[in-house]
Amino acid sequence: MMNKQLPINTAAFGMDQRTIKILEMVFNGPGKGEYVLVNDIQSAQACVFDLDSLEGKNSWKKYRTLYPHLPIVILSLEDKDIAGTVHVKKPIEVDKLIKALKKIKQWESPKLAQKVSTASTKLVNKLPAPSDIKLAAEIATIDEEEFLHQYCGYALDINPDEEIEKIYYEPSQYLQGFFEKAMVVSQQFDQGGILIEGLYKPIVFIYNTNKILCGCEVTDSNLRTMTLLPLSHSHLRMTTLNKTDLEEYITTRQLLFKPLDKFLWQVALWTARGRVPKGIDLHKDIVLLQWPNFTRLIVTPYALKISALWMEQPSSLLETAKILDIPQRYVFAFFSAATALKLAFVDRRTKSRSPQQLSTQTPNTKRSLFKRILARLRG
Repeated sequence: MMNKQLPINTAAFGMDQRTIKILEMVFNGPGKGEYVLVNDIQSAQACVFDLDSLEGKNSWKKYRTLYPHLPIVILSLEDKDIAGTVHVKKPIEVDKLIKALKKIKQWESPKLAQKVSTASTKLVNKLPAPSDIKLAAEIATIDEEEFLHQYCGYALDINPDEEIEKIYYEPSQYLQGFFEKAMVVSQQFDQGGILIEGLYKPIVFIYNTNKILCGCEVTDSNLRTMTLLPLSHSHLRMTTLNKTDLEEYITTRQLLFKPLDKFLWQVALWTARGRVPKGIDLHKDIVLLQWPNFTRLIVTPYALKISALWMEQPSSLLETAKILDIPQRYVFAFFSAATALKLAFVDRRTKSRSPQQLSTQTPNTKRSLFKRILARLRG
């Protein structure tokens, strides 16, 4: 079994409170368990340095002289090519910051290697008790179940002839519907974006670069809470920003860039929770237009198998669950997220087929289908 590395102690230099909050958000979110923000430079194994601030410019040479072997991520509006550093251009994009941190984590810094080795030795010398191992396993199980419930719900399979209404929801009654509308509007502009106001913090959609702009206060926890509440249209408004307006908006605020497709995918999963948009025919074929970018999007259970099946053989939602022998809620959740990004749609030209009709397939036909699915996954 591969040993999991300890979090990398990371110090911050030359930063104002807003930038530090961004780092804290990244370290507590996508970088959780990988990086820890520390105040003591002596305990640091890496550093994030803001070169644009007055403090950063004045202390850079001194810092570099005292800690020449410490890996550094440089934050700056201008491109910086400094030996032993990785540059991240402002405004900070979470994905690029994480990528830079991963890069310096891979560098063979003597100080980094020494500290990780020392910490690992201490752990080996102090083996955990069986009770600690059991507790850790229970916590991991709880975390996994919470993840599944947040994105896929926990509803049992339905009988399509009974209680079918409980698997439907109306996206337009939630933030999901408003965000999808904003995405459609933003598609009309080659430059600029759409400013969404009325939330606890503004968000800007920039469709042509697949990004949203938001403050560090827009956390997953806050956003998820809002996606679960019925929508009040009276408090929300969209404003068009041309190229000049957008550039001015960016320069006057400390903002994060996030992928727009990942944002909408996550919002749809939170809102649907294992349901499908109202009016969807459960018995008509689903067509997947293209393979989702799973390197960026949240991968729900069986998402790869569902994608492979729909790319190989369009099937209805109920058929998909039966063919793959998986809970319906995982199929419903994936479909709802895919339709939010316009990656999947119901082929209304096909005739509705009940799952019972699958029994007419011969065993050889089913085996051939599974072989093709497996081949696509491996490919």
